[in-house]
Amino acid sequence: MGRMSQPLPARRFLYCLLQGEAFSPSLAQARTGLLLVDANEPGEVAPSGRYEGRALPYGSAMLVLLDEDLEPGVSALEPLRRLKARLPELRSLGATGVSLYLVVAYERQCDFVLAPEELAELAALGLPLAVSCHPAAT
Repeated sequence: MGRMSQPLPARRFLYCLLQGEAFSPSLAQARTGLLLVDANEPGEVAPSGRYEGRALPYGSAMLVLLDEDLEPGVSALEPLRRLKARLPELRSLGATGVSLYLVVAYERQCDFVLAPEELAELAALGLPLAVSCHPAAT
């Protein structure tokens, strides 16, 4: 069988969403050295969404742990360990809402693997994990 008949591997994107009424992503990034993206400071005027044109009642940011679009086949182990080490500090900086999200983009069917070590690190965080699967954009 040729390569064309083999399904393309699903691509995983794992991130942690940090939120809190007093959570300042810029302060958290400066204190922890973690790269936070899609950041909103509390009190910022929201350009769109539920709070469009109004001050946000909370701060929020995303910490990307794994992006197989950028690094295919990379492990989430080290990013998960870094998050675990920094979680108490992030909570002390006002991150009261902390959740993990795994988004899986697939070609023909949604098959993906989490290594036992990754599962152990995920469990050790004690955070909820939401999984969303969708067809890859063509």
